[in-house]
Amino acid sequence: MASIGVGIANVVCAIVLLAAGAMKLGHLSVFGQQITAYQIIPDRLARVAGYVLPPIEVLLGISMLFAPQLAAAAVFLFASFALAVGFNVLRGRTDLRCACFGVTGQYTISWAHVAGNAILALLATITFVGHHCPSFIAFQIGVSTLLVIALGAAWRAMAPPLQSGGNQKP
Repeated sequence: MASIGVGIANVVCAIVLLAAGAMKLGHLSVFGQQITAYQIIPDRLARVAGYVLPPIEVLLGISMLFAPQLAAAAVFLFASFALAVGFNVLRGRTDLRCACFGVTGQYTISWAHVAGNAILALLATITFVGHHCPSFIAFQIGVSTLLVIALGAAWRAMAPPLQSGGNQKP
């Protein structure tokens, strides 16, 4: 039963990395500019990271399914993302775009992004320590979990904004 949990953690991390990297591949220079805006690493290094990180995310996402020991790299990535976002939230720079799943996203950074990356780092740690390739059932559960989360996010995005107080017009 524990191997199924490790497998689910592996699949969740792998698919998140694969999707996040793939959605950035067409806009590498823009992604580098977004990394530069975080003001965590020198500008030149940030621009290079914009070109290097998305392919690494894609390759790591695929590779983790077959070599769970590579989850150590995923722990490093997710923890780095959490720290970069966390430092900027602490600085009050919450107007920065997340760019988690591509550069065209509308979402600005918040503590929720820090928590999400911390949870993904924990799942990657579980994968690394557990050292199990996902079984078919773990793969199905992991994919289903992500689909439910994606549907929930889409539903939330489609909901009309809440109106405040008595200023509503019929």
